[in-house]
Amino acid sequence: MRTLLLVLLIASILFHVPETWTDSRPLFNGNEAYTHLVQQCKFGPRPPGSANLNLCRDYITNRLEAFGWNVVFQHFTYRGVRCVNLVARWPLRGGDASVLLGAHYDTRPKADNDPNPTYRDRPIIGANDGASGVAILMELARALPTDVRSDVELVFFDAEDSGMINGWDWIVGSTHYVKQLSTERMKEIRSMILLDMVGGEDLRFSRELYSSKTLQDKIWSIAHEMDYDHIFLDKPGAYIIDDHRPFLDVGIESLDLIHYPMPWYWHTIEDTQDKCSRTSLEIVGGVLEMFIVGQAVDHIPKTTSSTSERTNTNDTENSPQLSPIHGLGPIMFQLLVAVAACVFLAVFQAEAKR
Repeated sequence: MRTLLLVLLIASILFHVPETWTDSRPLFNGNEAYTHLVQQCKFGPRPPGSANLNLCRDYITNRLEAFGWNVVFQHFTYRGVRCVNLVARWPLRGGDASVLLGAHYDTRPKADNDPNPTYRDRPIIGANDGASGVAILMELARALPTDVRSDVELVFFDAEDSGMINGWDWIVGSTHYVKQLSTERMKEIRSMILLDMVGGEDLRFSRELYSSKTLQDKIWSIAHEMDYDHIFLDKPGAYIIDDHRPFLDVGIESLDLIHYPMPWYWHTIEDTQDKCSRTSLEIVGGVLEMFIVGQAVDHIPKTTSSTSERTNTNDTENSPQLSPIHGLGPIMFQLLVAVAACVFLAVFQAEAKR
């Protein structure tokens, strides 16, 4: 009778595996990300120094703080224009996050690639080229398990997309950010991933050629495991001047996730929200979430704060926790339970024979 009860107990364990232990699906929500994209577009064009960009900055900051992140404004002036990078960190850990995720939140002041010459002096909305990368970072700020957030820094770069207009350079905000890094901080950053034009309906990533191949291979491998080979194409792209370059120049492993070849509406007035997709945002965000969780699991000894010590947020109920075996598949988990059950059964039978 006792043997039968033990068998029933083991069976109940095997067939009632806790979802948080076995569910390796990302928690990133494409609908939430798309909401952030649309809200940015509602502010209108957002070139450096504009009132619209100020409103967008406030929106990003308020949402991140609602999710429990600390946001620091990094002020700088370029060609007489006041610019601001936003740097978001999870509290209680200082500034030693090893993974940096970045995107530019400004938009191009002129649609100089528009096929209609009469539109080329108009500013662009930048739904894909600007808002999409920001939207993914904002949703990751909510979706990431709290136990991995301290290993991530989110940076929103200003003044990226005004190159070759009125004497401006490209990637001004990221260049300034890297110049402010101490030698010690440079050593702490293991990976920098840039999101640029990551929300298009026909999303395709070629392998950007400046990017660090080791980091690129990690992301492409995760995408392959998630059946996204049709988006993360295993073919060379181009050498692109983008916000990852200043990090590469100081020896930080960096990757540019950018739609290439450029979509037809790039730097035109047609870069609007209808060209973007919730599905594309969810795919990219999910891949990055799995990467970050994997990095955290690989470096669990670095975690110094328990979950109970985390700062409470307005969205605590939506803030997932990282299980000690987060991402462990149900088959592997059941195999482990089965092995344990055999051991318990053997011990039980040995005791019964006494």
